[in-house]
Amino acid sequence: MTDTDPRTENSLLADADAAQAAADLVAVAATTLTASELGRMLLNVGRTVTDEDDLLQLLQQFVEIAHQAIEGADSSGVTIDMGGRTYTAVHTDDRTLEVDLKQYNAGEGPCLHAARTGTVVRTDADSAQQAWPEFAAAARAEGIRSFLAAPLFANEQAIGSFNLYGRTSAAFDRIDADVLDLLTTAVSRAIADFARFQSANRVAETIAHALESRPSIEQAKGMLMALHQVDADTAFDMLRRESQAKNVKLHTVAADLVQRLSAAGPAAMA
Repeated sequence: MTDTDPRTENSLLADADAAQAAADLVAVAATTLTASELGRMLLNVGRTVTDEDDLLQLLQQFVEIAHQAIEGADSSGVTIDMGGRTYTAVHTDDRTLEVDLKQYNAGEGPCLHAARTGTVVRTDADSAQQAWPEFAAAARAEGIRSFLAAPLFANEQAIGSFNLYGRTSAAFDRIDADVLDLLTTAVSRAIADFARFQSANRVAETIAHALESRPSIEQAKGMLMALHQVDADTAFDMLRRESQAKNVKLHTVAADLVQRLSAAGPAAMA
């Protein structure tokens, strides 16, 4: 993307690490487990959400799981739409951001409809053209022909949507919608856990602020990966444990680590 927009510029790229096993679980379990059962299993696969940084990490993983588990999903992301704030929290590729912006600019579309009505939307370009003509024309120009979106909830109030875009017509079927519903149930449980003492509006603001501070976390993760020869999940867990031990926000721990290692110079990374 050549242009920046505050509604997408801080969005996180989905985290592919360790997502394939969970995606396989989703694909197999979709027809045999209830939403709540799979939700509990997926949250056990993931991590306990204790703050906004944990929540963003979980969203990254779940978007990648959906991207891998649902064959027709060429682009995927999460939209937060609450209290006058609309932005993309997590995405898989630049096309996701481009299509999201088309929707935000038009003020209408399947993802916003899912978020604002609390209903799952599964449609193709022709039907979208009738319901949201401005957005559908813009999405078609980006090569998107199919849409699947499900609402995300915090304390029974919709705060956004989990969105899948397909480049082929009729890319999503009823089973795909059921799979996405299972995934959004799991994600909504995590958001509700995180938001149990906050309003949904406050959750939307907190996630937005966390996105702005996320670069320091990613930089700290990269430094720890190089220093200790570990993967991204292990590096994040190292930051998380220090955050909990010091009772300090994770992004603060990350910023301090980056400052210390940068001051120490190349020798610290050897």
